[in-house]
Amino acid sequence: MLPASKIIGVSSWCLLFIAIAIYLTIFIVVIKSRRELRDISMLLTCSTCLSAFLTAFAACVMTGSNLSTGFLLNNRSFCYAWGLFYDIFECTIYFSYCLQGFYRLCRVVFYKKKFLLSYSLYIILIIGQWLLTLILLLPPVFVGWYIHIPTETFCLVPYTYIGPEVYHILILYLIPIVSLTIVYIWITTDIRRVSQTPNLAVAAIQRQRNQRDLTVIKRILAIMGILIVLRFPTIIFMVYGIIAGSLYPLTYGIVGIITAFCLIFIGIITIKTTSYLEKQVLGYFFPQTNRVQSGPMPLNQRNIPAAMSNNMNSQVYRKGNAPTK
Repeated sequence: MLPASKIIGVSSWCLLFIAIAIYLTIFIVVIKSRRELRDISMLLTCSTCLSAFLTAFAACVMTGSNLSTGFLLNNRSFCYAWGLFYDIFECTIYFSYCLQGFYRLCRVVFYKKKFLLSYSLYIILIIGQWLLTLILLLPPVFVGWYIHIPTETFCLVPYTYIGPEVYHILILYLIPIVSLTIVYIWITTDIRRVSQTPNLAVAAIQRQRNQRDLTVIKRILAIMGILIVLRFPTIIFMVYGIIAGSLYPLTYGIVGIITAFCLIFIGIITIKTTSYLEKQVLGYFFPQTNRVQSGPMPLNQRNIPAAMSNNMNSQVYRKGNAPTK
């Protein structure tokens, strides 16, 4: 019988492959319709999916190292770098949601400033998001926070390092949550202000668009909240390690499965909350063969006898040519 660590590792590996398949499907759908990629909202969605895809790929390699010969340990410098890449990819998931929140804020509050809604600006912001994450997470490599995890065959910042883990939690969770909360409060305050304006057509259209953007912000906050709840076992294992003096042997395996579920959840919720993606993905896997024909159907195609059809046509002809009084 396989040991528990192997069973958890294989399960995590399979879940990560499912997550990778979901994101590849999203990329294929978007690439096939390049027009949609010119939309800023779709661009930011793809940025989030790219971060999640890279996180799943990095985790898949680390899990594969565990299940095989531990190839990541053949070069310690590469092992440390791969652990850094994993943390960078995971961090950019949360930061990408902040960028989506900023875009919604600009649409609601600063909609008159067109440069804040330009496509090129968000290309620059996405690149800046990756550079900022790299700047924030690169110093731990130089101070020796990344080490070979004794119970695994990959390198990460161990959960027993309280200071470094608190630093990671602040960057991964606190900054995005605080930023999105500020955006949410700002948007709701502006929507209340707009609702007090005279009921003009322009104001009504603006209010409708604001409500849509507010709904998106609520969804983003809900996603972030669920991801943090799913990450809560990591904190529990950290507290256990502090009390017991050592981590539970299956800590990293269990956290790996939770991470895989989180990545699958992000992919599914992204498809579900993006109408274009939902329509295209469902159409890809469940093509509609019986489409309803639009427009009037000829009488000879309605299972009506030919004689009856000719009789109806002649009656219509007589009515149409009847003399008017």
